Amino acid sequence: MMIIKEKAFYKSLISIALPIAIQNLIGTAVSIADTVMLGQLGEVELSAAAISSHLFFIFLVVNFGIAGGSNVLISQYYGKGDIPSIHKILCQMYKLSAIISLVFSSIAILIPEVFLSIFTTDLEVTATGVPYLRIVGAGYIFYSITNCTVLAYRSVQSVKISMVIYSVSLVVNILFNYIFIFGKFGAPELGVIGAAIATLIARITEFIIVIIYLKYFDKKIRINRNTFRKVDAVMKKDYIKTTTPVIINEFIWSMGSASISIIIGRLGTEIVAANSISNVVSQFMTIFVYALSSSTSVIIGNSIGEENYKRTKEIAVTILLCVTALGIASGILVYNIRGFVVDFYNVTDSTKSIAMTIMGINSFIIVFQVLANTILVGMLRAGGDSKFVLVNDVIFMWCIAIPFGFLAAFLWQLPIFLVFIIIRIDEILKVLVSLIRLLRFKWINNLTR
Repeated sequence: MMIIKEKAFYKSLISIALPIAIQNLIGTAVSIADTVMLGQLGEVELSAAAISSHLFFIFLVVNFGIAGGSNVLISQYYGKGDIPSIHKILCQMYKLSAIISLVFSSIAILIPEVFLSIFTTDLEVTATGVPYLRIVGAGYIFYSITNCTVLAYRSVQSVKISMVIYSVSLVVNILFNYIFIFGKFGAPELGVIGAAIATLIARITEFIIVIIYLKYFDKKIRINRNTFRKVDAVMKKDYIKTTTPVIINEFIWSMGSASISIIIGRLGTEIVAANSISNVVSQFMTIFVYALSSSTSVIIGNSIGEENYKRTKEIAVTILLCVTALGIASGILVYNIRGFVVDFYNVTDSTKSIAMTIMGINSFIIVFQVLANTILVGMLRAGGDSKFVLVNDVIFMWCIAIPFGFLAAFLWQLPIFLVFIIIRIDEILKVLVSLIRLLRFKWINNLTR
């Protein structure tokens, strides 16, 4: 087995990864804009928005599971050149994502205080977060359709549309954040509520752009009204078999992440704010690596659909080496810019100190985090090995990181840095096990008919 050296491969990889990276950069820029602007208001407002975002995070991950499971099939059928089968998959994807988005919107709009009270005991934070969650929850259905469409087109190597959508969204979000948070251009000063309104406007804008693109510019898949009538019993069975482990996996992982957020949330408002600052930095520094992981799943899925299994193995090994190098570089960057970043925030010295500590830990964990994502999601799942990915997440997150993190925080009352190491230990363990699975190549499965 050889490392791929031809320039055409890397050109193709970058042509897919770069627009995805720009999309991820824009998404992170929105998060940075939100946290910086809300950070000017204080810890309570920043924490309220951060905790409120946990519901969207769970929804986002489940939605990603629906789209991700669909894309395993879409990428392989695209490699095979079977567009009619892709239409049948899209029919199932849109219907399921719409149902899920309505469930999460109902939670956000009808019982926001119940959800928020799970993550914090601070009544002021809860009261501040309730109206924020209700407003952003109204936009979940728009995000669901937009995200599923963008990810579906990514599977057929159409990635530029995502740049357009999220570039416009970034401008809209920042502009209306500025207007409504601080009361500019004659608008009322709404604080956290203003940030929620800006987010909702951005979600609707994204949705409108998607509809325009599908109607007037799409040339590859040609989604139309007939797409939603293409129900096929055999394809439906394949869809359920492929996507169910992915959806369950993403839901369990998101609930695990939420459980870790509960642990962090009950350690205090300062720690929640510090963790929010640290997470934005980590997201920013891993943008291109995650884009590479996403493009990997597309290329591997296409190569399996083409039945070029030798090439699939070469792609996996080549990208594994690239991601390892990029992960190490990202970790070094996070560690070295810690002090510079925390000075942007109007928070207490204690919060800044905690953020520095958390970012120091994350600078090491990032290497394993990007490897785990690339191997499990970018390679094994794209090859149809979704059940292994599911088991891997359940064991290490739910049997080790969460229970021992809870004990470390509340029973043993260990120092903050040890608590954060324990709740992130699953990333290291997942890499050690999944690497063995990857190099045996039993994960390569052709799911097309």
